[in-house]
Amino acid sequence: MAPTTDFSGKVLFQASPGKYDASKLAGKSVIITGATTGLGEAFMRAYVKHGAFVTFAARSAEKGNALVSELGFDKVQFVPCDVLKWADQLHLFKTALEKSPSKTIDIVIANAGKAGHDVLIDDKLTESGDPAEPSLAILNVDLIGATYTAKLALHYLAKQPQGRDRCLILTSSIAGYLDKPGSPQYNAAKFGVRGLFRSLRTTMPKDNMRVNLLAPWFIPAAINPPEFYQHFKDVGVDLADIRDAATAVMQLSSDTNLNGRAVCVIPKAWGGAGYMDIQQDDHPPEDPMSRWQDLIWKI
Repeated sequence: MAPTTDFSGKVLFQASPGKYDASKLAGKSVIITGATTGLGEAFMRAYVKHGAFVTFAARSAEKGNALVSELGFDKVQFVPCDVLKWADQLHLFKTALEKSPSKTIDIVIANAGKAGHDVLIDDKLTESGDPAEPSLAILNVDLIGATYTAKLALHYLAKQPQGRDRCLILTSSIAGYLDKPGSPQYNAAKFGVRGLFRSLRTTMPKDNMRVNLLAPWFIPAAINPPEFYQHFKDVGVDLADIRDAATAVMQLSSDTNLNGRAVCVIPKAWGGAGYMDIQQDDHPPEDPMSRWQDLIWKI
């Protein structure tokens, strides 16, 4: 049965930590970009715990090789990769297919990201007094890199045996839904990843493939310096837990009924399981957008 494309608000993701069937992940072949630190590393460790084989990528060979030594060559493999280089990502996917024990690619996590100070808001001038060309590194890594990963996932997942569940998970952010002052590139990129998700969730099911999105609240990770997160504590804003993000991804990966859901990782202090269906990408029948969406699907 093809994954659902019912986005009327009737089909929701129900956070069920400890209740989903993680045994389905055993023997799966997983690709994760940006996996030597932070969210990506947490995802990788969780997959390995449940018996999957992970091919992971990042720029730092030192960290990557150290993780392979720790977790075991029979459980993970590292591929140095700059996600903005098509040849690097292509090599990543080919390596996963050729060297994973199952010789398949079952799950792809487009997770590599970049944050930090956004020069787009700086009024830097050239020697002649003209506005200086800004670096678009944040926009490029977070959106173009994810788009390259999604393109390769579409190609390789479609070629896998039809009896296997095939799943793409895109890492966006709460910044894909809310304003993040001072971070126009990050905001734009994460909204862009959300747009990628919105198109693919009605595209991939035609080939019996699934796509879901992770939109975490702020989680302490290496993508930002420690003082960034200290500020949250100083102003009394709770942070989410990276372990809840990993649990959410495991549930999205193992529940073959889930397609087109966006899951937000939230502080447990706000109540609940630490992650939830964000419910911001559906259009109930009474919403005019629902009718407009139906018209687009008919085109």
